Amino acid sequence: LFRSASSQAGRAYDSFGRAGAIPAWRKFELSTYAEYGLTDQVTLIGDPAWFTFRAKPPGVSRTRLGVAEAGARVKIVEWGESILSAQATARLLPAGRGAAEYSDMRDRAQLDLRLLYGRKMEVLGLGGYVDLQIGFRTRATFGHQIRFDATWAVRPFERTTLMLQSFTAITPGRLGDRFMLSQKMKASVVYDLTDALSVQLGGLIAMRGVNSAAERGIVSAVWWKF
Repeated sequence: LFRSASSQAGRAYDSFGRAGAIPAWRKFELSTYAEYGLTDQVTLIGDPAWFTFRAKPPGVSRTRLGVAEAGARVKIVEWGESILSAQATARLLPAGRGAAEYSDMRDRAQLDLRLLYGRKMEVLGLGGYVDLQIGFRTRATFGHQIRFDATWAVRPFERTTLMLQSFTAITPGRLGDRFMLSQKMKASVVYDLTDALSVQLGGLIAMRGVNSAAERGIVSAVWWKF
């Protein structure tokens, strides 16, 4: 339903993966994420966003509409406790090229294609699941990206879910030039206020990178099932 992320960085990884100081910046992003099951096989996805960015020096300040993402996910096959799906989304910048550099986009539009594998699981008697995704995203800042996202979730209590997620983006190329690596880790807690309404709170940190920021931040969300 609603997601927010407040992040900051005072260091970044250079083209050889060495961390160094940069002008400190802060970014706050608010988005409205929605999924709608059109059929048993097809799920529609929508995700408009807005952000504000501050950096000093040299005193950069931007407030813009962020990335608006829309597309669909299609179930390919389901067996036992596992499911394999394919997803395609278009990512657009309504605010134009002036917002691109703050959204990891080279142009006003991107295409994101990915395969998703999900499986229900049990760990130490606790219910949970894993979600693995491999994707390809066009026209990022340093070029086309290969993306690997993973989620591990476990439910220790009836209304509480613990989540550990990793987000990896790679732009192939020569180290010291256009090669880019960004690897982030997010840990969060999701609590079900009711059967339909849940809240989420967690933290995000960059683990390593090349040509990327060493950012950290706080994430939160409110989810409504209908």
